Amino acid sequence: MNILPKVGVENIKLGMSQQQVQALLGAPANIEKIEEEDIWEFESGLELSFQAEDSYRLSSITVMADSALLDSKPIIGITEAELEAIFPSFSLDEDFKKDGKSYYADELQIMAWVFDSEVFNVVIFPEYDEATELPIWPA
Repeated sequence: MNILPKVGVENIKLGMSQQQVQALLGAPANIEKIEEEDIWEFESGLELSFQAEDSYRLSSITVMADSALLDSKPIIGITEAELEAIFPSFSLDEDFKKDGKSYYADELQIMAWVFDSEVFNVVIFPEYDEATELPIWPA
């Protein structure tokens, strides 16, 4: 499962409609509806967020699958030290102590969550226009 920074995962692209995603992945295993967000969970280790502020287009992708690759290298399950060594673009964003740490790679628009000293998941975001603060959806 290849992670494509600012784009998505494999053929799932940020900015897609719920119908487009369902045509590619089928029905999600679970759907959670929060105030202004729909979260779709798939058995494959993907969690997709569709937010109202983005007209319920695919706003972010959380990847938990051990098969996930970033730059052809595994990222899920590696240690915090390996994250810093293999992916130097990630820097510590916040330390929540026993609740984990978030690392962020600004140029990649990817957040990595570390729990118990290993990468638990990564979240892929689109690039944002600095002037309008609106997402720039991949083509």
